[in-house]
Amino acid sequence: MKRLREQISTYIPHTAEEAQAKEQILTHWNDMGDVIFDRPDEGHFTASSIILNPACTHMLMVYHNIYDSLAWTGGHADGAQNLLLKAMEEAKEETGISKVEPLTSAILSIDILHVKPHIKRGKEVAAHQHYNVAYGLIASDQQLLTVNPDENSQVCWVSLDTWKEQCREPHMIPVYDKIIKRMLEIVIAKKECYEQLPALLLPWFAKNARILPWRADKEPYHIWLSEIMLQQTRVEAVKGYYQRFLDTLPDIKALAEAPEDLLLKLWEGLGYYSRVRNLQKAAKVIMQEHNGVFPSEYEAILKLPGIGTYTAGAIGSICFDIPEPAVDGNVLRIISRITENYSDVLNPVTKKDVANMLRQVYPHGELAYTFNQSMMELGATVCVPNGAPKCEICPVQQICMAYANDSWDLLPQKEPKKKRKIEQKTVFVLRCNGKIAVQKRPASGLLASLWQYPNVDGHLDIQAAINQAEKWHVRPVAVEQELHDKHIFTHVEWHMVCYYLTCEMENELFTWADDVTLENEIALPTAFKKFSPDNLQ
Repeated sequence: MKRLREQISTYIPHTAEEAQAKEQILTHWNDMGDVIFDRPDEGHFTASSIILNPACTHMLMVYHNIYDSLAWTGGHADGAQNLLLKAMEEAKEETGISKVEPLTSAILSIDILHVKPHIKRGKEVAAHQHYNVAYGLIASDQQLLTVNPDENSQVCWVSLDTWKEQCREPHMIPVYDKIIKRMLEIVIAKKECYEQLPALLLPWFAKNARILPWRADKEPYHIWLSEIMLQQTRVEAVKGYYQRFLDTLPDIKALAEAPEDLLLKLWEGLGYYSRVRNLQKAAKVIMQEHNGVFPSEYEAILKLPGIGTYTAGAIGSICFDIPEPAVDGNVLRIISRITENYSDVLNPVTKKDVANMLRQVYPHGELAYTFNQSMMELGATVCVPNGAPKCEICPVQQICMAYANDSWDLLPQKEPKKKRKIEQKTVFVLRCNGKIAVQKRPASGLLASLWQYPNVDGHLDIQAAINQAEKWHVRPVAVEQELHDKHIFTHVEWHMVCYYLTCEMENELFTWADDVTLENEIALPTAFKKFSPDNLQ
């Protein structure tokens, strides 16, 4: 309620009627308190919306039987905590559409609407007033429409050129008209946000860019390596890995020829090991098909294993001045806030639309690189992924619609992820004669070909764990310690118990490695490395 009251209080009326409506609504709210949302007879809140298709050429309307006219969607706000969400719920309920999103979270009109006496569900309803708060919504015109017989007898998309001819409520035409006009103005304003980005971000980046190892030059191998490492990984975590990798494998030829165990050891702890495998696959392609020279054409870069549109755009712009967007989660977050875009950022269509809009405003030459870097920098240091954005120092604050409407906490929008599958694991750290048992995982599947401590599915108690070790013929003689932990992958979550057992016999099922071998040659993924004796306090 606090946000709604603030929105209504700060709403700037566009007409004298709206100013009067705003004053009357706030006065009544102050007098009655939140009981006003429980439908008192003298006047109560409703939430309505104009729904346009993405092209903004048609409006979705319903034939309200009460008013005998095509009209907008909306309903009583009984108990509603958020009138925008209420407007969206009513839109879905009255039209049958399954997906709808706000054009903006801002209120587009405040009106007092007079409702004539009518019969609803067999009961007489006396004349009363609606304190109506109206919003602008966007919905695909390809969705299935269904009639709600309790409310209407028709649902249809109507051209913005002809809707007035089908509206039989003359007093509502000015209300609809002003909201449609405001929606079209907002659409134009969103495009203008994109156009203003280079002028605002480039000088800011020149003064505020962090000094990072991979910004020291434009060597494609260096940029490529850093971009792959930075996927799903924090900058501070990457710095040490980046330098160690280059010290060991200084060029593409060395990467292409590196033994897999060395490659995985260099990547140990970074996770998402398919990244480094694809890195080597791409290096081999470069050696075989490009004479060892990193390709300079965008399409050729995009064809390399493990390189998608974001990485290709980053490398292309940084190394070869190609004006191609690099749209990742950081960019999607800041763009969704700057333009107050409520589209699902996990939907590939959203990413494609943002890239297309950015492509139209990209500067050419070296500024393409700088512009890409400036957006990455903004997302990493100002419009941050976790916690509140630092709006007070943001260079694009003046054009940011989420800042203007105090809606940053609603953006970006993401469809809820499916729950991860939970798997129970029992892990064994087996010590024998100063060595520890390890084994390689299968060549395919999760953590393919990486090393692990012996483990079995399920959660064993101490006695069952000892029995399992005896089946391996390692002669367990003592339980040193028991630890519990979990590790989260993208689609699965391991809940693990680890037993540290002193044993008297090595077997041939496992590789028995000493401390030096474990440290320098064997790559243990984080899921298992967290149980390494050296990592325990």
